[in-house]
Amino acid sequence: MQRSTILFHSVIKSDKTKKLYNMHIRQFREYFIIKDNASLVSIGPKKIQTMIEDFILYQRSKNLSYGSVHNTICALKLFFEMNDVVCNWTKIKKMKPEKVKTRGDMPYTTEQLRVILKQVSKSELWTALVHFIASSGVREGFSEELRVKDLADFKDGCKSVKVYADSKDEYFTFIHQEAVQALEEYFEYRRSKGESIGPDSWVFTTALNPNEPMTTNLISSWFAKIVKRTSVNRGECINGRYDIQIVYGMRKRWNTILKSNSKINSNIAEKLFGHSTTIPLDNHYFKPTLEVIFEEYQKAIPDLLIDETMRLKQELEIKDRQLSSIEAKDQTINNMQHTISMLEMNLKLIEAKLS
Repeated sequence: MQRSTILFHSVIKSDKTKKLYNMHIRQFREYFIIKDNASLVSIGPKKIQTMIEDFILYQRSKNLSYGSVHNTICALKLFFEMNDVVCNWTKIKKMKPEKVKTRGDMPYTTEQLRVILKQVSKSELWTALVHFIASSGVREGFSEELRVKDLADFKDGCKSVKVYADSKDEYFTFIHQEAVQALEEYFEYRRSKGESIGPDSWVFTTALNPNEPMTTNLISSWFAKIVKRTSVNRGECINGRYDIQIVYGMRKRWNTILKSNSKINSNIAEKLFGHSTTIPLDNHYFKPTLEVIFEEYQKAIPDLLIDETMRLKQELEIKDRQLSSIEAKDQTINNMQHTISMLEMNLKLIEAKLS
């Protein structure tokens, strides 16, 4: 590996960021037809400054978003600074396009997810993936790090999910009974193909190679093709962006459901979502147990379920539990009344003997 690239990579902590920045540097080189990173560094600073400005102008002419141009500048800035190439970054940053109203912030509806699930009903993989994301609220990049050992059986047929295990971004969420059922059917399908699934196996793998996890790009590209074959309307497409983002729309639905439920603790909902809490110190001192976190998640399950039959079954189970609780309370009251009656009778007997 060239020294220019080694220096560049040495300060990037995240593999995802490294992949993203590599892509931006590669696009920059390809635009100017430059062979490699070492050749890029050998160009003089004045020429590099002009090239960066021209590239940003080119991106703006293609109507790239503020975020896309910003990421390009961040990657170029880090690369050239690590290789002692001095540029006028203040000037370059001022060339970013104007921020516009964010699109892609709408969630899928439950009915839309039913339509999508009907489209993938013959695919154990995509059925499990849709249920997994919709029930857990994970980001689309979760599959690149999630192994079977990061799942654990929990209460009422649910499973806990350790997302980004052993990293600083590690957090826990859950999948409900509907998603667990779809996941077990997907695992059974893989076993029927001769795969041995163990603790270190990837939860979601590519169709061609079970030793490779499903990547973010693979999920996004294939899911876009799947949704396109359905009647689901993701809204108007402007500059390549729809009102409903292809995968994030499921995470947005999850977040909307939990945040709309006034009975759910908002700080715990944030932890389930993989976000920092709104109270800064809570990130360090507020460490609820999995049982406490699950109690809040459980309140959202009826609304997170997609299949109408499962939803009705869940509602009946909740009502049965409530009735059982009421019956148990009634029985406790009856027992207490009986105890009081016995005490009163004994007291009268004692008073009669003393008189």
